[in-house]
Amino acid sequence: MYKYGFTNYFEGELHFTGHDAVQVGPWLNVYILFEIKNVEILPEGLTEPSALAVYDKDGELQEIIAHDEGVDCEYKFTDKEKVQITDYLQKAGVNRVEKE
Repeated sequence: MYKYGFTNYFEGELHFTGHDAVQVGPWLNVYILFEIKNVEILPEGLTEPSALAVYDKDGELQEIIAHDEGVDCEYKFTDKEKVQITDYLQKAGVNRVEKE
């Protein structure tokens, strides 16, 4: 993860602990919980990292957003972290919006 402007950069090895999918109109919001295995002390301003993955009505992943304490934060995921998250979501079978 890194803070906007590439400050406080680190590459997290994510250990996923669960997720919750919420249908919001045509969107599927997936809130993802994880621990970071290779970081002993989180950088200042990051206390409880998590992620939000947003799928469109066709089941396509549109965005992965870094959260801290359940809300958007100033950090972003690296490409390798996004791959870890995407792999987790695929293995968990989270890729479709439920048809109404």
